[in-house]
Amino acid sequence: MITRAFDRSAMSWSYEMHLQPMLSASDIEGLPFGSVFGSVPGHTVSKRHAHQDGEMFIVLAGRAVVLLGDEERELGPGQVCYLSPFGFHEIRNDHDEPFDIVSVYWEHIPSAVAVLDKAPPRDQLADRTLVFCPPPTPNGGLHLGHLAGPYVRADMLVRALRSMGRDARYVTGTDDHQSYVAAAARLRGTSPVNVATAEGDAIVATLRAAGVGVDRLTRPAGDPEHAGRIRKLLDLVAASPAVTEEERETAYCPSCELSLHQAFARGACAHCEAASDGEICEACGRPNEARELTGVQCRICGTAAVTRPERALWLDLNAYADELREYLRVSSTSPDLQILVERLLDEGLPPYRLARTSAWGVDLGEGRALDAWADLALTFLDAARSESEDGGPARIALFLGYDNSFYYAVLLPVLAFAAGLGEHLPAAFVTNQFLHLGDEKFSTSRGHAVWADDALAAAGPDAVRLALLRDAPEGRVTRITEERAGRLTEDPLYLAAHAWLDGFAALGDGAVPGTGAWTDAHREFYRYLNLTTRQLDGLVLPEAFSARGYVDLLESFVRRCAEFRATEEVARRVPSLAEEARTSLALEYLAAKVFAALAWPVTPGLAERAWEWLGLPGTPVREADWSFLPSGTRCTAPAPVSALTPAASGRS
Repeated sequence: MITRAFDRSAMSWSYEMHLQPMLSASDIEGLPFGSVFGSVPGHTVSKRHAHQDGEMFIVLAGRAVVLLGDEERELGPGQVCYLSPFGFHEIRNDHDEPFDIVSVYWEHIPSAVAVLDKAPPRDQLADRTLVFCPPPTPNGGLHLGHLAGPYVRADMLVRALRSMGRDARYVTGTDDHQSYVAAAARLRGTSPVNVATAEGDAIVATLRAAGVGVDRLTRPAGDPEHAGRIRKLLDLVAASPAVTEEERETAYCPSCELSLHQAFARGACAHCEAASDGEICEACGRPNEARELTGVQCRICGTAAVTRPERALWLDLNAYADELREYLRVSSTSPDLQILVERLLDEGLPPYRLARTSAWGVDLGEGRALDAWADLALTFLDAARSESEDGGPARIALFLGYDNSFYYAVLLPVLAFAAGLGEHLPAAFVTNQFLHLGDEKFSTSRGHAVWADDALAAAGPDAVRLALLRDAPEGRVTRITEERAGRLTEDPLYLAAHAWLDGFAALGDGAVPGTGAWTDAHREFYRYLNLTTRQLDGLVLPEAFSARGYVDLLESFVRRCAEFRATEEVARRVPSLAEEARTSLALEYLAAKVFAALAWPVTPGLAERAWEWLGLPGTPVREADWSFLPSGTRCTAPAPVSALTPAASGRS
């Protein structure tokens, strides 16, 4: 006889609850299940998670709410509940007493696979999604490193969602009030508004040339109502008890008579010793104050900084630490962002200065302007609230560079909590690291860059987008060489897709036949078209987004289609297989239709031309289960790859 007893002193902390082993196959040979005692302390919530196992909770003591997906049930002693495989679940104990259970779990792979089959990826997509990107700072043009981060990847998601019939809107703008704009204006001997306007116009034109379609564009310097709207939101924030007006020592340049912050300060990060501007370190992502930098000096004149007292509004970020933890617990976050924010929360969040001694930005009077990052966060909330009011509730996905993690995953949520606008925060964060040129970061000041406009003019938007999505810096630093940047049209997928589509010109008179007799190979190719579509659908879920994985699978798709043609061409010449030949040709034309829809997020120019060539209306549509082109459809042969010019290979 083997016995086990519930023993709190023998429990360990896992899944954000207490667990104690009970019985498993390691105790009893052949036992087809595992089991643990569990206890969720009062006023806590267990970790939200899923397993491939089926699981059963048997309640021993206490009461709590068990959540499975969108369902929730309150359970008490003697009750039992079953949790299906891959169902995200958690236990919320709002009472004083612990919630004690026995968990019994078992693996049955057919059941797990059946659950996945019944829940295809597109069923997890919201009906309406707002896709936000941090507005680029208009102090210079965009290089490939900029485009490779959030901008093209976010456009890829928007197109994929629209092709699946979802309402998706792309929101970005230009970050006009950044200190980097004011610093550039000083160095160029002009005004910040001139810099923001001219450089901002160029940035918008570059995004358009890259096929990035922006639905809502925020341009603060050119919006006469921006300051009034943002000041109203700041009033909501300032009403929070976590906001105080204090006098603190601040880095200062006596030569330029400048309060040094952000772009005006330069030194070394006190945490990682990397070169850093004021208020944020790009290398480690940690916030700082300019006066905390090692060897801080004025970027304008190089004078070593001194300090002086300045009075300003300060926000106690730590006052919202618990709300921030809960928000991030239920949001989808990338591992690098999660590591940073959890570390900052564990160390204690620093206070954040909401007003700067500056003449550039939203004027707050007395020679002060709203901090540029606070301005950016409130602009985000203003846009999100307006979008919801105009079009209804939406799920928000935010694409951002890792160096912006603090501002978007800490400062933005805390400002939203303080203003009572938490419902307009992102549900998913999709981050990126940096794309390097060779072994070093892109650098405008050192001329170490490949400008986006030059690459787009030379290779066209399709080739540029494909290269940046193939080498997207997702979860890691990636690299592109100057040689490869000059030969973007030689990408293997770019060439293979054109060559395969060119081959349709040799298939006959361009008339699509109806299907005839099917072979096993035909059946499996049709199955492949549908299964690959589902796989690619899964890679555009914001929570599982992978541009790199998408490009790899799309390239494999084109190879498979080319191989299907190569093996089928022989059979089409056999007179006794005329009925099978019709099915073969119908499948080829269907594959072109599938490709156009699947490629549209990556190479929109090529995809739209293929869609039009197939006689299909509008923009490419991604079907859940693919239907054949109508028999008798006449397709005009696509232009051969040799006839393509950069200007023709994408839509402006």
